Amino acid sequence: MPDNFIHQLAERLKEALPGAYAQNKMSPNIRFTGHMTPNTHPTRESSVLILFYLKNNELYIPFIQRPKYNGPHSGQISLPGGKFEPQDKDLLDTALRETWEEIGVGPENLQIIGRLTPTYIPNSNFNVTPYIAYLPQQPIFTPDSYEVDDIIEARVTQLIAPETIDLLIKTVQGIQIRAPYFNIDNHQIWGATAMIISELKELICKLDTIPSSSCNVHNDPESQ
Repeated sequence: MPDNFIHQLAERLKEALPGAYAQNKMSPNIRFTGHMTPNTHPTRESSVLILFYLKNNELYIPFIQRPKYNGPHSGQISLPGGKFEPQDKDLLDTALRETWEEIGVGPENLQIIGRLTPTYIPNSNFNVTPYIAYLPQQPIFTPDSYEVDDIIEARVTQLIAPETIDLLIKTVQGIQIRAPYFNIDNHQIWGATAMIISELKELICKLDTIPSSSCNVHNDPESQ
């Protein structure tokens, strides 16, 4: 099943992507909570890696929990990645470098299968391009103690299940926001990361290898 799933997803990624339509399903009601509108010309380019890997014959994706600091993304859960640096050949190189630096998984044996629609983060003025890779075995994680507080391993079946989605209400920099999130073992994956995964979920749920009952209708926590 994993090889067939990865092949089908790689083929689907060559077609038109659902983009903002899928991303917005997991968008907070307010995305900018800063005090000064960023100059978007230019944006700061960055990338992340969605890494599928096999563990106990199931597909997983790793997320990282950021350390707490005085900033808008303090303690948030994200995908491994970061900003483009002058030594990077391209944004894929950025995602691979950051993945190695943050969780200790190098590019060896990774199969790059495509990328998703870039997502803009207004609070930090980052334009984030998500790349997707596959590792056919369980990786040995070595988290960077400065950048990573914890590694959260999410089963793909968890991420696509409608009951995984819930709603949080919180105050960010003095502004109350409502945001849908993926509840992975009581970890809240929300914001831009949830928007990225929402587009991925949209693609996965239309693959022949995924039973329709696994995804069902997208859960809207606002309607509960």
